[in-house]
Amino acid sequence: MSSKSRRYSPHEIYKRKARKLQSKGLLGDVDFRKRADPKVIRAFEKYSDVLAGKATVVEAPTARKGRELRRKLGVGGKGKAVVVPKESKSEKISYSKKADAVVSTRPGYRKGETIRKTYGEQFKARPKNARAYYTLKERTRGVGKLMRRTFASFDEMLYYLSKYDINFEDIEDHIEVEEIQKGSTADENRQAKIRKDRAAYRRRKAREGGTAKRGTKKRRAKRN
Repeated sequence: MSSKSRRYSPHEIYKRKARKLQSKGLLGDVDFRKRADPKVIRAFEKYSDVLAGKATVVEAPTARKGRELRRKLGVGGKGKAVVVPKESKSEKISYSKKADAVVSTRPGYRKGETIRKTYGEQFKARPKNARAYYTLKERTRGVGKLMRRTFASFDEMLYYLSKYDINFEDIEDHIEVEEIQKGSTADENRQAKIRKDRAAYRRRKAREGGTAKRGTKKRRAKRN
């Protein structure tokens, strides 16, 4: 017997959203016996990313520290609450008393790996209408060389590092982070360059795979 999903009335949805913001310290008292308050509706619009799960709320130890963090990171919130955009569903963001900063942790692509990122001068909270690009500088690795490469997301960069067995901590200080307005000419040019790099990478991998297959066939032929 299939169960029907419950439908919430507009007022119930209003109450659920308001209570979520209240629990995060972003909304004060609300009289739910009355009609929807315009101030509450404006709070829904202001903190829509929090309601949608695209941003998390970090609680600072004091309201003064909250103001300091919001000013430093360029993000919103009120009182002790600091609203920080999330880059990944698996990302956990919190305030570290030891580092006296907002930190982010997430699982890496390698087994047992945890990526820890501290928000500050290098890694900033991404503005709502901007896109962050991460660039790894050209560098020597063993007898080979890794070329300069730009990624459209933090996760894409982490995946690339896992393929070359590179620890994030080893190159963290060498990452260039650039924020570009979404839809701008610079953003479109950067996206086109990344698509071109991805296509070149796929072609190179396909050639390497073809060479490996041909080598296997030759070895089998010699054995036969």
